[in-house]
Amino acid sequence: MKGKPAGLELFSQERDRLQSLIDEDPAKALKEARALSSDTPVGGVLYTGLKAGILVDAGSCAKDKQAVEEGIALFRALASANPKQPDSHYNLGNGLVALADLEPYTGVDWYLTTAATRREGRSQFQRAISSNHNHPIVSVALTNLGNALWKAHRWAEAYDAYARALAHDASNAMASTGAAKVLLQCIARGIGDRKVLQSVAARHLEAAKLHPERIAELAGARAQQQLSQLMQKRLEGGAPPDLSRASEYERFVAANRLALSPTIDGQDCSLKRWDSLRFASITEPAGTDPGVPALFAMLNVMKSDFLAARYLAYQALSSTFPESGLYSDTLDYAVYGVAPSMLSLAQRACIDVLDKIAVATTEYFAMPGPARAVYFTNRWFADSQKGQPLAWHPSLRPHIDKGNAALIALAEISLDVGEGGALQRKKAFRHASTHRFTVLHDIGCKPSRKSVHIEHCEVSDFKSDLIESLQLGRAAMLYFVEMISINERANTASPEKRLPISVPSHHYIRGEDEGERQIRRTIPKTPLRNAKKRR
Repeated sequence: MKGKPAGLELFSQERDRLQSLIDEDPAKALKEARALSSDTPVGGVLYTGLKAGILVDAGSCAKDKQAVEEGIALFRALASANPKQPDSHYNLGNGLVALADLEPYTGVDWYLTTAATRREGRSQFQRAISSNHNHPIVSVALTNLGNALWKAHRWAEAYDAYARALAHDASNAMASTGAAKVLLQCIARGIGDRKVLQSVAARHLEAAKLHPERIAELAGARAQQQLSQLMQKRLEGGAPPDLSRASEYERFVAANRLALSPTIDGQDCSLKRWDSLRFASITEPAGTDPGVPALFAMLNVMKSDFLAARYLAYQALSSTFPESGLYSDTLDYAVYGVAPSMLSLAQRACIDVLDKIAVATTEYFAMPGPARAVYFTNRWFADSQKGQPLAWHPSLRPHIDKGNAALIALAEISLDVGEGGALQRKKAFRHASTHRFTVLHDIGCKPSRKSVHIEHCEVSDFKSDLIESLQLGRAAMLYFVEMISINERANTASPEKRLPISVPSHHYIRGEDEGERQIRRTIPKTPLRNAKKRR
């Protein structure tokens, strides 16, 4: 085997030395990093990235905000010069997240003051992930995206990010331990089936123990020390849920973690109605008008819409359809017909669920304003003039102050689906297919003739986006039900006289099944810890 070129060998030695110095003496590492030339190539390798990385990592350890900002500036220059290089965007995302973490946490307003920085960080991670060509970079970018989502109380999305990271690199022990932590926290909060979640968490920890050296390699010696207790944890394992009798559709749902159940992994198909997410009960002040609260109907419709989008996506991804349409060829490898239109309809229906969540939240908290002006992107924050700081919506602020972290999760999603956010593409596809045109291509993505009224996308990319949109819709519905659960627990401590309203199973009333026994073990019981303690 040939050795490394002399310049590259020298660079590697310098990199390893400085990285080991971060844990021992971050102040010294900063001093040496600042002394590095950031524009001298050695063996074809620029020191700019090394210098920026040490400034960010050592600056984070030393609580030196200025150093982190210096590193971010260098990474911005690299990302601007090499926009197609995923590692530039990955490193910039790390720097932005580190900068936000250096802001002192004084309460839930931390999420407001750091919102723009963290949002850009997630967006940079997404740019690195979207490259999809460099599996190691994609895996670590997904892992750090998962960490960022976890800090924002977006636990279901964090788990999906860790699972996707492992699909790119099964030896990524940071992703394995991250996934295990999410499931163990679900168990601690009483969310989902304890036995199933513990079994899946045990398998994640076993996978991490196969590659313990990767923790220090990916996150440093401090992370290895912090995770040592978790790595030593003994959990009862067990076989995964038996899918031998599952239909192809059930396998599709299980493989992509799309069951509408608080048991976010390890789908149990033995239940007749395994999409079991619902409210346990809702309390209302004594003297409220008779009838079932509208919120139950709203959740039923949201569930129905999501399940319809999920099944439509499954059919579009796995089936062939009778095609009676005669189409003109546009000479750009575009695909037309029932299948691509079903993909587009499923994407649209999935993102539409987000707006319904905003409307249901408005109903539940009796938020003022015209009903027709409620959208997911305008529901969580106060109206403000351009240049004004972000502020919580006045109707939601008291509940956020009391620790309703699920509201923070939903608000953070709204930032990501907005312009420039990590999830903007999903909303853009929804708008294009609703108000303009979406054309899919099976080879390339270059239209025969350009038009501002058509959005073009490769079929393979659109299919991946569709699965992620379904996972996003599922996560948002989990947070919505958790938001209600947290607030209902707070209501039980209210001095106001309130009466619980429990609604029976729709299928039991209609004589379609045995009723409530079909929904065992899956309703959230315990809310998240309050937002202040999460950090």
